[in-house]
Amino acid sequence: MNQENVWYNVKAHEFGDHIIGSIYGNSDNIIKRSVSYNANDLPDLKGKSGFKVVFSVSSVDGNEAKADAKSLLLAREQVLRMVRHNTAKIEVVLKSDVDGKNYALKALAVINKTGNRHKKLVRKELEEKLADEIDKKPLRELIDDIVTEKLQRSLVKKLNKIYPTRAVEIRALEPL
Repeated sequence: MNQENVWYNVKAHEFGDHIIGSIYGNSDNIIKRSVSYNANDLPDLKGKSGFKVVFSVSSVDGNEAKADAKSLLLAREQVLRMVRHNTAKIEVVLKSDVDGKNYALKALAVINKTGNRHKKLVRKELEEKLADEIDKKPLRELIDDIVTEKLQRSLVKKLNKIYPTRAVEIRALEPL
């Protein structure tokens, strides 16, 4: 027997049941669907623009659907804006365990153009510092630190000791 499709209000579980949108379907086919939401529009989370939090619907209760944070993505334009003439882009993908799930954290550092020796040193240090920061934090706190740029500022401070760093940005935090 087919269920009738209706509109469900989707609430972000980790963000105080804030309504992040609505979704059309029935209680069987909306589970595991994704909903994207601007990170700056979430309560208690104001920071750099360009971040989107992707939520996955986990349960349905009446005409409301609960969603859990699944990933964090930075707009492509923000990344393109960082890389300029006479700069080197160093990308790192770090696989880690966050809240019992496997995640890939994709980071990018922009430094003045230099030889491979300095790039290798910066890449190695970036991987080590990211691994230290990620292992200690739950997903909600990690999202807060990335959107408010707390994590990026601490990484720039540490990397500046090796080679002058223009910027560090977290491009994505995605489940594997």
